Amino acid sequence: MKKKIIFLVLFLVGVFPLFSQENIEDNKTHFSIDLKEEDRSEKSRLFSRNNFNNLFSNTEINILVGATQFYGDIKQFDFRPSYSRFSDELKPSYELSITKKINPLMSMRGSFISGEFGGIHSEKIGDDYEVYDPYNNFYEGDGEYFVTNFNELDLQLLLNLSNVSSFFSKINLNNFNLFMKTGIGIHVFNSLNRNFSGTYIYSYGYEEGIFQQNDNFIKKSFLDSPKEIVYLYGLNSEYILNDKINLNLDITKRKGNTDYWDSHNNNANNDFFNFYSFGFSYKILNQANNDWLTPLENIEKDVNSNNANIEWLSEDKDNDGVSDAFDKEPKTPIGVAVDGAGVSLDVDMDNIPDYLDSDPFSTRGAIVDNNGVEFDTDNDGIPDSKDLESNTEIGAIVNQYGITVSVGNSGNHKSYLPSIYFESGSSYINNSNLKRIATIAIMMNNNPNIKLLVIGNTDENGTTEFNNKLALKRSEEVINYLASNFNIDKNRFVTSGNGEEKPLTKEVVSAEFPNGNTLSELNRRVDFQIIR
Repeated sequence: MKKKIIFLVLFLVGVFPLFSQENIEDNKTHFSIDLKEEDRSEKSRLFSRNNFNNLFSNTEINILVGATQFYGDIKQFDFRPSYSRFSDELKPSYELSITKKINPLMSMRGSFISGEFGGIHSEKIGDDYEVYDPYNNFYEGDGEYFVTNFNELDLQLLLNLSNVSSFFSKINLNNFNLFMKTGIGIHVFNSLNRNFSGTYIYSYGYEEGIFQQNDNFIKKSFLDSPKEIVYLYGLNSEYILNDKINLNLDITKRKGNTDYWDSHNNNANNDFFNFYSFGFSYKILNQANNDWLTPLENIEKDVNSNNANIEWLSEDKDNDGVSDAFDKEPKTPIGVAVDGAGVSLDVDMDNIPDYLDSDPFSTRGAIVDNNGVEFDTDNDGIPDSKDLESNTEIGAIVNQYGITVSVGNSGNHKSYLPSIYFESGSSYINNSNLKRIATIAIMMNNNPNIKLLVIGNTDENGTTEFNNKLALKRSEEVINYLASNFNIDKNRFVTSGNGEEKPLTKEVVSAEFPNGNTLSELNRRVDFQIIR
């Protein structure tokens, strides 16, 4: 106990200079000034008074008492404390601190906290609990508990949330202040783990050899006890009773980079404990005229005078989410996605906005027509930007590079045939697909001995059953179109449908594309595969 008192006195002596607003030193000169005894005495009293005012203005002494609740390896329940005739998981502690108000928003606090925390765990249940028994066979199997005594010095920073809220609201909470705090400290502890019978299991901060006894365990000296850096954060509330006394309610979480606090080392380094406390604070000296004024009250007149400008800045005639003051395309059609400057999106950067682009994923830098479709000079279904054989014979079967391939008898051909794309939920073949479907027809007419597997695909919208039916419907519509418009026998086609099971790209839902991004268009398609 004497060591704790000495420790506390040294702490207070070291903290008070930290909170002083000025460092006043004796300013000695080479000149001696003769003063009357009365003047010297008056100046001395004035100096002492000013020094005291500077040191203790807006300073409080806080006294808090409460209970700790530990979270770590030895704990019966995750959230609520547990009790037994041997021990319990709520332990008493107290805190003595000094708080210095820096400004209406920020305060500094130096605190000393001392007490206990503990935990229990009944007999081992399940495979997720590991008994820590370095000496082997010390754990008796009916359960264990630990008690840790600790002393801690903290340096905390407090933010007055009540005053911060006045930036946004005029609400006056009347004598109530809420603080958010964080800080760092040094934690000295002695931890002892025992069986429910009281026999020793393991410890930290106790003298060697105590495993041979069941009582009178000897702690190490304060300097030799284990020490850890602790990080803390929490909430503190105060109710102002009068000019001198405030009531305080405090909840603080203390986290140490250690797994030793419960004498149960699993190398997790996740031990922490909460300190729930109640107390009061005493204001040593109030500084006059230091009330916090709501900032909104000071700027209300300016805000009102600028309402017209604000309304102008927020005006958006085309409803694209970009203010007219910054919109580079002020007449964007409703529903068209735009960038931050209000310009319609152009994913492939071919100067055709996506909402007008029949092929919004053309190769970057490729030459396109007015509909955004790349040119295909030899009509083999491969755009010129990717075609390595630019003069392919009409109707020839080509691979993905536009190179002619021959059809053998194996029935397995690495050939390329253009896909047919559809609108969401539709099986209608629109005009943007006419050139692609014509390429298929020419190839079929020039190669009368081949058959095609027509595979329908959908995006993720809709139920699985609906998408499966829609996929088959799309493949049937393509076959009917080829048969009715190009006189190709339907027996040369086999229908198939993947539904939504084999997408080319995954849809991403965001604020910009609430119904999925435009990449989902690639999943709404019909593919072709050559078969014998």
